[in-house]
Parts: sequence; C-alpha cells; structure tokens
Amino acid sequence: MKNKHLILMALAVALTSCVKTKDYYVNDNNRKWFADTTNSRFTMQDENGISYSFRLDPMRQDMLENSASFLWVTTEKSMHEALYQSGFTSYTESLRFSLAIEAYKCDDEHEGTDLFMMYLGEASYRMRIDGDHFYPQGCYDSGYNVDKMDFEAEYIDQYWVHDVEYDGVMHLKLIDLAYPKSKFFPTEIFYAKHYGLIQVTLDDRLTLYRLQN
Repeated sequence: MKNKHLILMALAVALTSCVKTKDYYVNDNNRKWFADTTNSRFTMQDENGISYSFRLDPMRQDMLENSASFLWVTTEKSMHEALYQSGFTSYTESLRFSLAIEAYKCDDEHEGTDLFMMYLGEASYRMRIDGDHFYPQGCYDSGYNVDKMDFEAEYIDQYWVHDVEYDGVMHLKLIDLAYPKSKFFPTEIFYAKHYGLIQVTLDDRLTLYRLQN
C-alpha cells in the first residue's frame, strides 16, 4: 500500500510539472462591439415621444481560469480574457444593460469564436461570434422561467436611425414568441459597433430609437 501511495505521488508530481498555461484573448474585431467612451451617453426615444437617457460604464477586463485535473492534480490550465460593459437608463432599473464577450478555447466546431452575451431588460441573448459571423445559442428570461428561446442573428453593413447611418450593425430578433410577456422584454435589437444600442423593440410592441448626440 505504501508503494502504491508513493507511485501516485510521483505521478502527481510528474503531471504537475508538465502543466502549461495557455492564454486566450478576445478577437480584436469582436472588441469593436463595445461602445466607445465618446458614445457611452445617449438618448433613445419611443414612438410616443418619450425619451430615455442611457449611460454606459467603461469597458473592463478580467482573466478567467479554466482547468482540468486527474487524481486531484491539475493537468491542463488556460486563462480566458473576459470583457464587460454595463449601463442603465433613467427610465427604470428594469432596462439595465450589459455586454460580455469571453475568449473561447478553440475547437473543431467553433474555431476562433468568442462567447457573446447581451443582457437587456428581462432577457439575455447568447451566441458564439466570430467577427461578423454569429452562431445563436439561445435567449433566456431573467428568471429562467421559460426554456431556451430561439432567435435569429444577422450582420448589417449599414443601418439608418433618425437620419444617422451606423456601419456594422448586429440585428437580433426573437422568433420564439413563447416568452414571458413583459414591457421590459426585448424582442428585437439593433446594436452598432462602437455605439451600442441604436434601436430596440420591447414586448414586440414598443420601439425605441436612438437620437443623434
């Protein structure tokens, strides 16, 4: 029994000495989805002329550890860059916003894609993203009361809102309408690189449009 323990300890030491850490970083092109400092304060107006002021915090960065083990000894370790930006509106706390993009370990199916998570109001949209190519995973309500909901995602070269042209726009549209009916549930989103939200429809009824600064 003693020899067995010695062998396991020796194996653990050998495995630990072989561990190499690999760092993964968010693709440079995907960083453009965060709003620049000059665009972090803006106003959106609904179809009834009611205005909502938005303020976004500066983007922040963190490194998340991911590891695998054998016999309680770490055999693989990687660090994944995670970028975050959050904000709120003057209208209600229920329309808080946050965006998170995390570097993903490459594999055969999703080589080079990053994890993309947008939280707005009472919903979160999640997908893998590789530049201008989107791979939707599902939409979720804030209370996780409904199963994963399907949505479509497309890239638009140019999109106009209130006589302003935005280059590089992400269009998300919920196609599974079995969502919790709420005036704070976004069912369609237009989101521009460097700017953030430019148009959003809530509860498939009320649409807000970004005003020119």
